[in-house]
Amino acid sequence: MIHADGKPGHSLAERFETLRRAVTPAGERPPSDAAVAAAIAARTGASLVDENTLYRLRTGRSANPSMKVLKALADHFQVSPGFFFPGSAWEPEEHLALVDALQSPHVRRLCVRLGRMSSDELAQVDRLLPDVDA
Repeated sequence: MIHADGKPGHSLAERFETLRRAVTPAGERPPSDAAVAAAIAARTGASLVDENTLYRLRTGRSANPSMKVLKALADHFQVSPGFFFPGSAWEPEEHLALVDALQSPHVRRLCVRLGRMSSDELAQVDRLLPDVDA
């Protein structure tokens, strides 16, 4: 659920919906609750979560999932379970920005190169870049 200002919200339902949209290619529909449940089951070999549970979480009808459900969702969407809680290190808008940036082959190549650099080399690169948070 995206607010009128275009930013994702902070409830569990809003964060779940943000992730569904983040994994969806432009012009396509987000994965259904059944598709997410099936993907989790295929990956884990167990039925950890069903589509009804996902529907209730996504629509805000349930806001108190078990840790196993949160962990299954986090693993599926490749975020930490803490992502689903306000105040987590990665806010939904940061996650969406990262997903968008990684669509660029230039950004992906740069990330690979950065991953091979030492701490000193990374600090030098960081000093060269403008502060985007300011």
